Amino acid sequence: MKKLIIIIKIIIFITLFYLIFIAPEVGAEVQGKYFIMVATGYCPCELCCEKWADGLTYTGDKAGRGCIAIDPKAGILKMGQRLYIENYGYGIANDIGGAIKGWEVDLCFNTHQRALEWGRKLVKVYVIEGDK
Repeated sequence: MKKLIIIIKIIIFITLFYLIFIAPEVGAEVQGKYFIMVATGYCPCELCCEKWADGLTYTGDKAGRGCIAIDPKAGILKMGQRLYIENYGYGIANDIGGAIKGWEVDLCFNTHQRALEWGRKLVKVYVIEGDK
């Protein structure tokens, strides 16, 4: 019985430790409505961007972590919106991608390896309050 109590205490401690110190922080501003979208990763290299690999986004910003490519024609997200992407963090919709259509976003990483590691997954995409 004592072993069971010790095991339960350890599980509670590990869970609390994770929630306090390890779990990604999400501010109150991203609570609420979100879109479920397919997220892929890219970087500013020639393999990812082909002939458009000039290191800049569609809006002229320096491409890197925090830049998010969207499909502005789909009308789901708008250029310039500040977004929070589950398991990625905050970013700005400031790029477009030829392969990004509808319910998809392409998340920029600083290295090709990080983009490959991200792969392709379903994520929650929050539009930060105050944006259009």
